[in-house]
Amino acid sequence: MSKEIHDYVSERIGKAVLNKPVMDFFEFGLNYKYQMLMKKMPQLKKLSESYRRIKEYSINNLEELVKIAKENLEKNNNHVFIAKTAEDAKKYVLKETEGVDLITKSKSTTAKECGITKALEERGVTIIETDLGDRIIQIGKEEPSLPIGPAVHVTLGRVAEIFSKDLGYEVEPDFEPIRIAARKNMREKMLQGKTCLTGANAIGAEDGIIGLIENEGNISLITRLADKHIAVAGIDKIVPDWESATTIIKSMESFLDICGSYTSFIKGPSRTADLQGINVLGMHGAQEVHVVLVDDWRTRAKNSGFEELLYCTNCSACFFACTAVLAGGLAYGSEDVKGGIGVVRSAFTDGIEDAVKNGLFMCIGCKACTELCPGRIDIASMIERLRAIAIEQGFGVPSHIKIAEYMDKYENPFGESLEKKTEWMKANK
Repeated sequence: MSKEIHDYVSERIGKAVLNKPVMDFFEFGLNYKYQMLMKKMPQLKKLSESYRRIKEYSINNLEELVKIAKENLEKNNNHVFIAKTAEDAKKYVLKETEGVDLITKSKSTTAKECGITKALEERGVTIIETDLGDRIIQIGKEEPSLPIGPAVHVTLGRVAEIFSKDLGYEVEPDFEPIRIAARKNMREKMLQGKTCLTGANAIGAEDGIIGLIENEGNISLITRLADKHIAVAGIDKIVPDWESATTIIKSMESFLDICGSYTSFIKGPSRTADLQGINVLGMHGAQEVHVVLVDDWRTRAKNSGFEELLYCTNCSACFFACTAVLAGGLAYGSEDVKGGIGVVRSAFTDGIEDAVKNGLFMCIGCKACTELCPGRIDIASMIERLRAIAIEQGFGVPSHIKIAEYMDKYENPFGESLEKKTEWMKANK
């Protein structure tokens, strides 16, 4: 079994490396981004310290913060559901979208992880990804790369080809024609959506708010235009208050070095108090807001000593420093989250065998990713611990196992007895 799995990993890496446009992007783009971020690190140190402090406190007090968040979100007229498992979250969303035939959606790693998007599509619902990168991946059936920019590795020529086919006319392979085509492709559908599905970048427990950051304006649009807004987020997104949520979002923007054109803090359904001072729900924005807080593997990870995994905000900064990504491209990481953090997540979402298939033994342990991470997450150490578990369960790398056997039997990695080595040394004096 171990050899079969590692042969699968080798084949996957081989295919990834042969995808020259993708590997060229990784070699140039990631190195460039890494250098830019390293230059900014002295200025980001204080922000990083604040981020780490907030996440440490939040995860250490997670159970209490979940209760506070639920109570205050409900006070703000949100419907709140605590999903113990991914299946619970999926069932809740399916129930709340009965009779719906079109849903506008923004980026949500948790919704994808829970199988919500797939389940809706299988029921016949048309899902419109409104983030440009996600839309390219969706209609082009490409493999995603960065969590925050899933299509950055796709060439302009390929993007133009994707939109040309979808729109039925030729789109030039240049930035402006593609932007115009993409806006046309998505905007008409976005205006039709009566139900929208989003994630959440941070949730302030004491204030009962959902924090979202974006640069395209798609999230702002769909959450205001839809009658029903469903936000699906892991409980690890909960932080103490509004100020903490702002720091988390600011960290995402700063460490990823993006222009977050829009930051939204949503307290609940739209409302007006213009009728004799009485609050009436459901004016121009959403009439209902549902917040699905997903535990699934998170409490288990925390209790297993992998609490640092819950410090991750999917900002992708670690990706830019990763040697394994440069060597193995899209082969390193899970389908939902690429890179080392994706490998660790997959051990909890799908099991240790999947973590091995996703590249558990590809990490070289350099810890360059920790330097760029706003939470200073020690991904390499988590991978090292997972490797020990994988080896115990029979998923070790065959060549490594053979070397260990040689060391145990012959006290050298070459499989030669000490007597034979001594004879060779005497003969070659």
